[in-house]
Amino acid sequence: MLIRKLIFQTSKIRPSSPGLTTVFLNHRYVSTTSKPKVTPSEKPVLDPYLKVPKVGGGRTFSRSHNISTLDPARLVPTDFIDLKQQLYFAVRYRNISVMFATYKRVAAIAKRTEYGYPLAFPAGTHGYFYLHHPPTDAHPCAATLRFRICDKILPPQKGFPGGKDLLLPTGAPWEMDLLHLLTTPYVTNFREALLLDNMVLSEEALSQLNGLLAAHRIRDRLPSRNVFSFRQPFSVSMGKRSTMLSLVDLQTNTLLPIQIFTQIAERTDKTLASTMCLEYDPFTPLHMVIRVLHIPEEFRGEAYVNMGGTLPLRKAGGKLTSSMADVLLRQSPSVPSHVSLDIALD
Repeated sequence: MLIRKLIFQTSKIRPSSPGLTTVFLNHRYVSTTSKPKVTPSEKPVLDPYLKVPKVGGGRTFSRSHNISTLDPARLVPTDFIDLKQQLYFAVRYRNISVMFATYKRVAAIAKRTEYGYPLAFPAGTHGYFYLHHPPTDAHPCAATLRFRICDKILPPQKGFPGGKDLLLPTGAPWEMDLLHLLTTPYVTNFREALLLDNMVLSEEALSQLNGLLAAHRIRDRLPSRNVFSFRQPFSVSMGKRSTMLSLVDLQTNTLLPIQIFTQIAERTDKTLASTMCLEYDPFTPLHMVIRVLHIPEEFRGEAYVNMGGTLPLRKAGGKLTSSMADVLLRQSPSVPSHVSLDIALD
């Protein structure tokens, strides 16, 4: 009877972006009308009236796993989480931030109406949440939240290096970028928790993100691929001819949407994804080319280019000018004179 009541209370909730939702079952819920307790060490950083996520008529779930850090070097055994076969997770980060998410939402059509339903985390999904930093020659704001599959028997510092990142069915990493984490209503107080988790992300990078968010008040329609600099990897579906990107200008606090052709094979397959990045090339009209970093094994041998090869940048829609290259060039920590192909995908 209790489960039916919870389903009824949360049946009208919709995710703010793909992969996020707030339906949770088999948890005890409590009222959230009281002000959250703040420890003395947190007072200099925290607002005394921090947001508390509300689910199902102003209630939230009190039993959720608490993790101490997103820094792989400082993980402790109690940060270990087992998500296998779960539809959703509720995680508290340093007892301040609350994160609600699911593995993946799958579209379905019933009676001419399209809707999404959650896909459970695959078997063997046990390990640690961590903040994955981009390559050293990409902007630090391109960091993402990932899940590392590790052996519970080994201590974190030994098990983490030998683990593997959780992947989506397409082969792309399961991840949530910083802009989504800082804006979705289903992840609360994430900035405050990052500040307390020293050395996870610099205050300068957070300040840049705050300026962008304050200028746009991004909420529901945030692009799924936000590119901050050259050499930042992004996933591309093998089932589409083109890909929509959003180039982020942190100096002017603007988002520059572009749609570019990224098809690399005649055959298509929506269940698989390749990995690409933008690179600076002053000898091309738009001063940018597309570097192909990874091709699914099923497409190797039939792609137009090999892994490590480049594609000319061609727009599929929207405005595209050479000034966009200047934005990425300004935000790229380094643009090597000789291109290296050692970007790690895991």
